[in-house]
Amino acid sequence: MRLQKSRISARMALMRRLSVMFADLSDWCVRQNKGGRRATTRDRRNFANAQIGWRSLLLQLGTQRALTAILDGGLIGNDMPRTSRLPSGDRILVLAAHQDDETVGAAGTFCLCAEAGYDFRVVYYTDGATAFGGQPPEQTSKLRHDEARQIWGKIAGVEPIFWDYPNRAKTLAPDAGAKLSALIEEFEPSAIFLPVFLEQPLEHRRMTEVLLAADALKAVPKQTEIWGYQITTRIPGNISVDISKTWKKKYDLNKLWVSQNAYVDYAHLAMGRDIASSYYLKRKKARKTASYAELFLTFDAPDYLSLARDFLDLPKRPAVLSQTAPEQCPPPNFFIVGMQKSGSYWLTALLDLHPQIRCFPSRPGHGDGTGEAHLFDMLARIESDYDRFAKSMKRKLDHHFADIVPRRKPENAEELKDLIDAFRLKFNQYCQLQRLKHGKPVVGEKTTESVHHLALLEEMYPTAGKVCILRDPRDRVVSFHYHQIRKGRLPADRPLSDAQVEAYIERTRADYQGLLAAALPVHVLTYEALSADTPAEVRRLLQTLAVSADDSTAHAMIEGASFERLAQRRMGQEDASSHFRKGIVGDWRAQLSAPLAEHMVTALEDLTSQVEKRFRLDLSSYR
Repeated sequence: MRLQKSRISARMALMRRLSVMFADLSDWCVRQNKGGRRATTRDRRNFANAQIGWRSLLLQLGTQRALTAILDGGLIGNDMPRTSRLPSGDRILVLAAHQDDETVGAAGTFCLCAEAGYDFRVVYYTDGATAFGGQPPEQTSKLRHDEARQIWGKIAGVEPIFWDYPNRAKTLAPDAGAKLSALIEEFEPSAIFLPVFLEQPLEHRRMTEVLLAADALKAVPKQTEIWGYQITTRIPGNISVDISKTWKKKYDLNKLWVSQNAYVDYAHLAMGRDIASSYYLKRKKARKTASYAELFLTFDAPDYLSLARDFLDLPKRPAVLSQTAPEQCPPPNFFIVGMQKSGSYWLTALLDLHPQIRCFPSRPGHGDGTGEAHLFDMLARIESDYDRFAKSMKRKLDHHFADIVPRRKPENAEELKDLIDAFRLKFNQYCQLQRLKHGKPVVGEKTTESVHHLALLEEMYPTAGKVCILRDPRDRVVSFHYHQIRKGRLPADRPLSDAQVEAYIERTRADYQGLLAAALPVHVLTYEALSADTPAEVRRLLQTLAVSADDSTAHAMIEGASFERLAQRRMGQEDASSHFRKGIVGDWRAQLSAPLAEHMVTALEDLTSQVEKRFRLDLSSYR
């Protein structure tokens, strides 16, 4: 096996040169093919240039033996062993650069798999926004999306996923690898289909770059089969699938790509290639009857990705993870430091949707794979409750700190300082990994308990920005009450008690005191203002964080983090089991008695006034 892989890798290097030359020459042939007419002086000159190109190609290949190895010895010829089968497992993830790639390359196999009961996920990388019939590109994009939905409805009854990156972009989208990694982790495909890395169109090869980026963040499971399919480039397939039973359906499906068949009859192109590929079917009668086959280059994930890196001249391991040594990692850019039950998850969800900002966790319940760091409140427990500190820090952020938690409590001030420095560097590393995973340069973290430990935060991160969101304490105590019920700490029918209100008054006083002790600047906003004029508050916050704050960016953030998107229901429609229970301002009026509500206002007035004055806020609605 090792020898065979070595030979394949050597041939891949030759194939790379060959495929590039063939692509250049094919382009020339297309441009020059003007039908049957007498050759002109220009034709003869162009033919002479083509001869030079072919001679250069043959000289690059070097020897007859090398040329024979490629063209006749098995990589394209019939001597290499091939098998004929469907993917192992029953979960297929299909990646395509454009709306039509995957059906041109593999629709016959997909139809066979669908008939056998396989489960599918389908991802299109580009938005398909090209000129077509004189209509605007965005209209073409909509047409191609509709065509894709129609076709995949017929193949497997699934809705495709559209990432909608722009066509012909020069570089890989910075967050594409993270998106694919998350999808692979969630769907757990047994096979991944994508354009083979030998494809000449850049955007076809880009799907391999996305898979490599995903693998750099979290290795694709070894048992996952990678099936490289062909679109415009002939490939040295090691698996042939007999699609004779489904070729007519494939032909009809490819005819449905009206937007693409206007340029090239891809149904006809695929049919001709599949007829030629039937030569590789092992059944003898396949060569005597009307047969059709699709070819694939298939390996398990590590082998496929290794060959792809060789062909694309990429490093053996992308630099995503090698750049995260703690000492070399910059600190986080900002922290959301409070306050509990004040809309902090809404705030992180908004910020995380900005193309330059990674803010975590952006969903409750670690929905994005990342929990609150609780770095400062945990570090504050070192001396008072070391066992709890050690147990908690070993679990935080997917065990990121586990390897630096010492077995015993620091015995003196120097040891304590060294330990805090170690945690600071380790957290820097985690934040840098977030930048690299998501392709976003500005990173922030939200833990509402940080407002009680701002002196430690400012000592460890003196240059980091601080953001705090406030909310009417009467709404906060109601939200906290339902939070306790949702966590199973209170019976579902338990009303708000005087004792709960008193306890939350003390919590709010501690929050306000922590905020008032903070070193300026601190960007403070309120849930009420964010609800009343979300665009203005979002733009103001983005300006503080020194990132782009244009209207289109703010609008996309607000749409993506709307209550309807986060809660999957209309604002005001209550679901007590959801973190996003109701989403309205002033719900306390239906939950608190007038005397309790007035008591909260009176008990907090001194600190409310101080916060209002220091941070130039209007908190009159809190009275």
